[in-house]
Amino acid sequence: MDVIDNYIGSWMDFVGHILIIKKIDDIEVRVDFYPILGSKPVNRDLLGRTALSINMKGVLQEHGLQIELGEEGLGPTLEIKLTKENNHKLLEPSVVMGLYDEYEDDFGVPWIFPLSYYKEIED
Repeated sequence: MDVIDNYIGSWMDFVGHILIIKKIDDIEVRVDFYPILGSKPVNRDLLGRTALSINMKGVLQEHGLQIELGEEGLGPTLEIKLTKENNHKLLEPSVVMGLYDEYEDDFGVPWIFPLSYYKEIED
């Protein structure tokens, strides 16, 4: 099993946010974000345009999976690290500032907050 396979699947955080992570290859994924189960994706602001929070690019890095929440290559990014608690896989999220971030508390992506651990959704 490749390291990236540990991230693949559907995940829900303690707030109810949903991440659906789909494998492209051994280092790349595509990610969909939904504010709650059964809802539509959110509109995210990019440079001069908006896009839905689906099919966002993610890349496996040394310290976890980095997902492009904003403009690809400019950020901000959601960094998720794989951890375990009581023998259950969890994803620990953090937001990394983008190149053009105005130092806002929400890094320009208020829809991803509040952050909490993601637990895999059982089929």
